[in-house]
Amino acid sequence: MNKNINYYSYLFIRPDKFEISINEKLNLKEIYKNDIMIDNHYNDINLNYLDDFLKKNIFISEKLIKDFIKEINIIIESHKFLEVSLSVKKKNHNDLILKDDLVYLLNDAKEQCKKTFHGYKIIHMIIENYLIDNKNYVSLPENSRCGSFSLDIKFICLHEKLVEEIKKVLRKYQINIDQIISAKYANNLFLKNKYSIYERSQKIIEGSNLNEILFINKSTKNRGFFEKFFNLFS
Repeated sequence: MNKNINYYSYLFIRPDKFEISINEKLNLKEIYKNDIMIDNHYNDINLNYLDDFLKKNIFISEKLIKDFIKEINIIIESHKFLEVSLSVKKKNHNDLILKDDLVYLLNDAKEQCKKTFHGYKIIHMIIENYLIDNKNYVSLPENSRCGSFSLDIKFICLHEKLVEEIKKVLRKYQINIDQIISAKYANNLFLKNKYSIYERSQKIIEGSNLNEILFINKSTKNRGFFEKFFNLFS
């Protein structure tokens, strides 16, 4: 996405509904929103209607913002998500916990998840617990020395077939996927707030969950493998 643009674009997909929303970047004020309800008696997402829905609404959206939509954030509500929890451990010999140590464990966990669950794409990666010398922490203590530490990590994954089918439809309009957000995760993260699903998703994209690992776009220069690694070492 062109980072100089002054709007965010979202496509919300669930089995019984498609919705597009274009919002101002400054305050998420709605520029355009439209939806279609789908007569679907099953839990699966049927993308047969998505092409027609986009054909009409992408044209109207681009006319309003006077620009082409090149990338869009996809919010998905689906039973096709898979949640995976695993732990990774490292001996540390009473040294300080360094950024490289965490990167090593995170990469190890990520590869384990990918190898074990073929056909799934990692959408969210969240550190749920730090176990440092047998003591639990919800965030990483500063300047920690320890004999060993481990991370409890939750992965929220989505079936790659569904992702590819959505990409295929979007390619007809020269649109790429910017970020994919699990609607369930977004709603659970902000249970006590009255944010819209788009506000919740944007907060996730911007890193509101300090224990979520955000992956960077491969084209981004001068950044590490993980976008936000994190405010832990900032």
